[in-house]
Amino acid sequence: MRKSFFPGTTGIFALFFVPYIVTIIFHGANTTLINKKFNVEMLLPVIVSSQIEDKYELETIKAQTIIARSNFYRTMKEEKNLAITLYQIKKEMEGKSLACVILQNKYEKAVTETEGKVIVWNKELKLVPYHELSAGQTRDGMEVFHNEDDSYLRSVHSLVDKNAKDYLNSVYINKNVLPERIEIKSRDSAGYVTEILADGKVLEGEAFRKGMGLTSSNFTIQKSGKEIRFLCRGKGHGLGFSQYGGNEMAKESANAKEILQYYFPEMDVLNIKSVNC
Repeated sequence: MRKSFFPGTTGIFALFFVPYIVTIIFHGANTTLINKKFNVEMLLPVIVSSQIEDKYELETIKAQTIIARSNFYRTMKEEKNLAITLYQIKKEMEGKSLACVILQNKYEKAVTETEGKVIVWNKELKLVPYHELSAGQTRDGMEVFHNEDDSYLRSVHSLVDKNAKDYLNSVYINKNVLPERIEIKSRDSAGYVTEILADGKVLEGEAFRKGMGLTSSNFTIQKSGKEIRFLCRGKGHGLGFSQYGGNEMAKESANAKEILQYYFPEMDVLNIKSVNC
């Protein structure tokens, strides 16, 4: 029987790991024992808790854990700087209650039951994106990044996402703060806006979405008196793993590996020891 990484909610984790995370949060990664080796598995519950809520099924959280572990190792490999990796964790943890993480065994269980598991393409660590809710179909990597290297990110149907209560979101913005003429120039095959024409200037769709505070770049534009209504479908960038869709699969008894293989059909779930790091 495999032992837990945290023998009790007030055990080793509370005594030794929390001060380490507190240092990251309050003093920044650059002051945090950058050259000290630490257990990545021990850090994962904190990372995953900032990426997905505990209301999701365990298998969904396990899928997110595998994604988080994969992205952590990829960042370490590409950046070759622990400070950068820890700074990203600090940003994700801003506003997060450490007490809630310590007392939440669901994340610990997800890490323990997926120990060492990563998702890779041709045994290589690649970017593994995720989002809360797609617009009914996830996006194609080549269409988003315009690079052959991202062709491993395939578009898949996630029609169940349309049943989510917050699938549709409306954002009203006063015309005075927007360009005089604004229209959608192009969309990708999943329906997400890739280019906006704003007074003749071309703006990138995802950048515009973030700048305007829209929930998704899969939107339509409608005039509403002195305001412009952006009707958005889904939540997030729409690339990779849909947490909502994966959770619906988990409710139908799909395990974490099956969920990930659906959303990343070109990738494989392997042990980190067999990966080209």
